[in-house]
Amino acid sequence: MPPAIPLPARPAAVLFDMDGVLVDTFDAWVAVIDEGRSRRRMPPLGAAGVRGYWGQGLKADCETIFPGEAPARLAAEYDEAFVRHLALVRAEPGIAEAVAALRAAGCRTAVVTNSPLALAERIVQAIGLGDGFDVLAGGDEVPRGKPDPDLTLLALARLGVLAARSVLVGDTLLDVESGRAAGVAV
Repeated sequence: MPPAIPLPARPAAVLFDMDGVLVDTFDAWVAVIDEGRSRRRMPPLGAAGVRGYWGQGLKADCETIFPGEAPARLAAEYDEAFVRHLALVRAEPGIAEAVAALRAAGCRTAVVTNSPLALAERIVQAIGLGDGFDVLAGGDEVPRGKPDPDLTLLALARLGVLAARSVLVGDTLLDVESGRAAGVAV
């Protein structure tokens, strides 16, 4: 893993992972995945089974949860199914206030998620933060999702902010590896 990067004294941008940081989408993902497996006559994974694959990204889902499925097709299926289960998504406590405070202080904000962009947009809208972020970067927009730095670098480019002046807030080792590989404090 790349070495830790010191926090900038006054960050110009804060990038947020989505699942587990901005929102709790776990129950919705369990419903989406088990519904997809049921359509394919596969046994459900349930919460315990989904947790074993949690956050691995779309391409890995095509290899493990839905073997042989095309990423584009699964992304469309996830997007369509997730809309039906948006009621299961919850904003993490205090996140709306934290994002508002950062923006009020002149800090740029972004979402950096392995989830497909269209789905991330719907989730951010559903929790009332549709105007809270300058940029969203989704896993379907880059060749390699986290832990590779591609998503983080994409968000930085869209923001027009240097990595050394940015912070990534995440909750998994994938986030740490992605941020550090991009030169961002985590």
